[in-house]
Amino acid sequence: MKRNKYIIGNWKMNGDKSSIKVVNTINKSLQRKRYNSKIVICPPFTVLDFYSRSLKRSKISFGSQDCHHEESGAYTGCVSSKMIKDIGAKYSIIGHSERRQYQNESISEISNKIISALKENLKVIFCIGEQDSEIKVRTKILRKQINSLPAKIDTNKIILAYEPVWAIGTGKTPSLGDINSIHQNIRKIISKKFNPKIGKGISILYGGSVNPKNASDILNLDNVDGALVGGASLKARDFCKIIDSYN
Repeated sequence: MKRNKYIIGNWKMNGDKSSIKVVNTINKSLQRKRYNSKIVICPPFTVLDFYSRSLKRSKISFGSQDCHHEESGAYTGCVSSKMIKDIGAKYSIIGHSERRQYQNESISEISNKIISALKENLKVIFCIGEQDSEIKVRTKILRKQINSLPAKIDTNKIILAYEPVWAIGTGKTPSLGDINSIHQNIRKIISKKFNPKIGKGISILYGGSVNPKNASDILNLDNVDGALVGGASLKARDFCKIIDSYN
């Protein structure tokens, strides 16, 4: 079964309207070649509307870094999936380790957010990963996080992003063999929870200090279907090199 490929940039709490220069540079680079992967950028909420409308016809799609599980209501400072959909964004990151850590997001809360995003026809970039590199507890943690998913899923609407929390922003990465075997194990967990067809069809990305130097080796592993890129996605040249290494 052929799986979709993705290169997704998570800008976190960085970027403003002047960062359109970075996006324009990436977009111009995309015009020169034919790419097999889908390119997505998730900027802060403050500029998501601006980017979505400014580059409506580009080869770049846009997404949010989070969403609320309710459509509307008295939730000061929150943004719903419906609002995200209304401004033209097509994706939403849900369950990122930083939100689990700093906003204390529970599995039930994350599950409700996924349901809300899918209801609005957003594609969910669902983040999973362990706090440390201890192999014995990894499968247990990943299985528990994967249980956040609804009972029925569409492989075209759910993208998994495996991020070893201990590698995010540290410059550390698991070995290539570990990355490939972990992704394979995630696929087995998905197959057991749902069915083998879902396991084979779902896209699983790697995130955690992906950069132009290691991207090619990571992205060409059999069980890796793309990357969720942090800091390197804020630099047009670096992000373009990562895209090129996968196409």
